Amino acid sequence: MNQHIDAIPVLTDIVDDAVRGAAATTDPTVAFLEALEAHLTATIHEHADELVHNACREMEALLLEQVSDRLKAELPSLVARVILEHFRGPQPAN
Repeated sequence: MNQHIDAIPVLTDIVDDAVRGAAATTDPTVAFLEALEAHLTATIHEHADELVHNACREMEALLLEQVSDRLKAELPSLVARVILEHFRGPQPAN
């Protein structure tokens, strides 16, 4: 049984991500591509964020206009109903 356990490889060296990452970026092409990727990611994220904010403002303006139009259309009948109910007095419950 111990023979099977001893056959399992064991990592004894400490792996340092900083050293491994530095070795990978020593190639100028890799460094350039990583910088380009970071720049593209930041630029695209900023543009997408701006588009979402603009869309939200447009939807908010449209919704406000629709609510205002609906209120303008319903307000006369609402005022008439309230005035009528006020002068009729409370209606008895059936």
